[in-house]
Amino acid sequence: MYGLIFDIDGTILDSMHIWIKPLEDIFKKYGYDLNKIPKEKKGEIEALPFYDMCEFLARNIARDMTKNEVIKYFEETIENAYANDLLAKNGAVDFLKDLKKKGYTLSVASSTDYKYLEKALKRIEIFDLFDFVATPDTIGYNKSEKDFWEYSIKKHGKFPDNLILFDDALYAIKAAKREGIKTIGIKDFPWNEKEWDYIKKEADYFVDEISSFDIENL
Repeated sequence: MYGLIFDIDGTILDSMHIWIKPLEDIFKKYGYDLNKIPKEKKGEIEALPFYDMCEFLARNIARDMTKNEVIKYFEETIENAYANDLLAKNGAVDFLKDLKKKGYTLSVASSTDYKYLEKALKRIEIFDLFDFVATPDTIGYNKSEKDFWEYSIKKHGKFPDNLILFDDALYAIKAAKREGIKTIGIKDFPWNEKEWDYIKKEADYFVDEISSFDIENL
């Protein structure tokens, strides 16, 4: 039986807007266009843990802001959204509950800090469905790094080709595939629309939403 690994933002939660819109705005304010950054570089930025992303922005984009000022720019909106507002994507909760009942091992692989994810996943009552949660702030590696995926492989206790990642981000799909993990690309328009053709070419499978994937037919 496969072990299943789930990204959260854009895959389980309808949440990319609270990250991408403020990020696009801060790039635009300083004369940059986030959407014109090469895909690999954009992936590196997306893979950064929250505080590392803020440090990157303060050093390279918003150079008249301190890291703490950049953190404040994001933090109030983000914390409130995960604690109170963000909802699961269509069919995601029932899909996860059904997989758990069938005996699949489920885990989280996310770039978002654990403290935010915990609030949202508990609020929509799916936190306990996951056997473990892997985030850069808890394990010390980013989703673009080999060690991140080796951690998940080891925790699942399965060979990589017996693991499946559900993710909406091209960089994460490519990184997991390099370690032998099967991948399913998830559509999350408009946020990954510019990468969608590349995701379809890179991922083993692709679907509009996770609830439409029939894992029993693998």
